[in-house]
Amino acid sequence: MHQQTNILCEPIYINATGVIEYTLTSDLLFHYVMQKSKRALIGLVCSLKGISPSLVKDILVLNPIELNGALKETVMDLMLLLNNGEIINIELQMYTDKFWIPRSVLYLCRAYDCLNEGEDYSLLKPTTHFCITNQAFFPEYPEFYSHYLLLNTKNHHPYTKNFGINVLQLNQIELATDEDISSGLVYWAKLFNATTWEEFKSLAQENEATKEVGNLMYTINSDTQAKAILEGQRRYREQMASQYAAGLIDAAEKYEHVIQEKDDTIAEQKSTINEQASTIELLKAELAKYKEKH
Repeated sequence: MHQQTNILCEPIYINATGVIEYTLTSDLLFHYVMQKSKRALIGLVCSLKGISPSLVKDILVLNPIELNGALKETVMDLMLLLNNGEIINIELQMYTDKFWIPRSVLYLCRAYDCLNEGEDYSLLKPTTHFCITNQAFFPEYPEFYSHYLLLNTKNHHPYTKNFGINVLQLNQIELATDEDISSGLVYWAKLFNATTWEEFKSLAQENEATKEVGNLMYTINSDTQAKAILEGQRRYREQMASQYAAGLIDAAEKYEHVIQEKDDTIAEQKSTINEQASTIELLKAELAKYKEKH
């Protein structure tokens, strides 16, 4: 599917009200909308990178999708190529996945490895994996927008700035910096978090790119076939999350059982020690009496 750059910007969703059934947090809808609205895609990328849209002359979706089949096994990351040769991976992570960290590193490495056999290493392109999430990967270090690089563990000097992972936490807007606000990241976070048409329309009032996004979202939310695909994907995600939660419960129950067994063993050992200590005290008393007599 080719990107469309001249999408009608009149808000066809103007009379829509109430809950948005499928929002930008649906990775399938997000992927499809962004590949169709180049203006919105460039706006998001520039906010994530903290650069001016004037620096991006073009952007190419390397893995476009079609809404014509169940895509639950398709990698839904949005892989992009900027006009300067930079590779960008954008991933939505809206469900619990205990393997997200190793998986995100793997995706980053795959994107960075863009060389064919025999090609010069100078052809390697700067690559960044952007994750947009409502999950707390590091709850002990809450942050709205995090940047991760390969660093020297002593002086924190980066090994390279051409290979990194950035994480946008949609549920940590209150921790946004002035830079996050001025770059537009807070605005985008609010768009992702918008669950009603009233919220969305309020955000889209003066933004033509957002109007394009709204038109596409409304079209998809009004299409029976597209909704069936999105619903299938949502159920698949819920099933995965349920299985993961069940696994955690089983692991917790096994852990509690092991702890209880250890507690019981320790209690038995303490009882034995106490009995042995009492026996020793009795023997000491008898020995003392024996010495007094002799």
